[in-house]
Amino acid sequence: MAKKLSTLFFSTVKRMARLQRQALKTATRLPAKKRAAPARSSVARGGPTLKAPAPIAVAWAGTWQNLVHKTSPSHTELLGRLAYSLYRPPTRPIAGLPLVVMLHGCQQTAHDLALGTRMNRLADAKGFVVAYPQQTRRVQALRCWRWFQPDAAHGAAEADAIADLTRTLVARHRLDPARVYLAGMSAGACMAGLTALRHPRLFAAVAMHSGAVLGDAHSAQAGVHTMRHGAQRPPARLIEALVPALDHFPGMPVIILHGQRDRVVALLNARQLAQQFVYLNWMFAATEPLPKVSVMGAGTTREYLREDYLQARKPVVRLCLVKGAGHGWSGGDHRLKFHAKDGPNASLAMWRFFDVHRRDTAPLTIRRSPIVLAND
Repeated sequence: MAKKLSTLFFSTVKRMARLQRQALKTATRLPAKKRAAPARSSVARGGPTLKAPAPIAVAWAGTWQNLVHKTSPSHTELLGRLAYSLYRPPTRPIAGLPLVVMLHGCQQTAHDLALGTRMNRLADAKGFVVAYPQQTRRVQALRCWRWFQPDAAHGAAEADAIADLTRTLVARHRLDPARVYLAGMSAGACMAGLTALRHPRLFAAVAMHSGAVLGDAHSAQAGVHTMRHGAQRPPARLIEALVPALDHFPGMPVIILHGQRDRVVALLNARQLAQQFVYLNWMFAATEPLPKVSVMGAGTTREYLREDYLQARKPVVRLCLVKGAGHGWSGGDHRLKFHAKDGPNASLAMWRFFDVHRRDTAPLTIRRSPIVLAND
């Protein structure tokens, strides 16, 4: 199945892998003294371009650690282990700070995502801790989170492991349990959505950048089809199966960002994701709200269309469609693959959205009264 996915997923994957192998052979021929740099330095470079790039300077002031989280005993490929990196800003102590969990995309590493999104630099400025769970090639050949197999042996197991890591970090470092957020890019966006739906009382909000509609795919091949074409079935009905206790779902604020010229994940996916989360956040209401539509940064390289679905003047579902952008993190470091220089600063946009949301853990007392879907 991994071979099928690697054949279909990105048109440049084989070429990238070949070039990486050539670079590795070249490196192994160097004298030992010239190879004295630690192994992590290759992770820091992370394959930003097809040419051999210069190392990207690390521009953050806090502490980066590569760690392993031991999850509950598992019969899946996870084997009870989840690698992750933890970034702590220079703020002391960190107790009481918010936590942002970041999930990388296929063909990325945790370090790639940290460098490309500049999220650690933002953590220094705003004061929050960042965790970067890391998928391994042992589990998936392209390091994809398996959102396209949302069953107990694959995607659901990964989502539960990410949630278990999050709870452990909040308890161990005494972080603010009301301000725990989840974000991801591409396959990481899909896994962020799946994790938030399975553990809605753990996360106060989720951010999905260039992700696919949830609940449509149940295999690697189906995942590629969903990415390219979106769902053919009503999106709201698809997502119901991913929520363990739909009648008691507490809601999940979401910000969705997507390039209008994304050729890897079709733009339709972004709109269908918005439909799914509008349904989930207003399924206790009689009708869905109408979006407040704005054009932000008009006439600049950061222009995007923003649609806000509001509750008490607060955006609960925010859809941002970036003009002219492809499949890359908006406003990121374009020297790394799947990051784009132009477009709004996605990391800052996510943090501003997160910062207005807190998780209320009080039990719901309202009973469900499902809305009528127009496409039923």
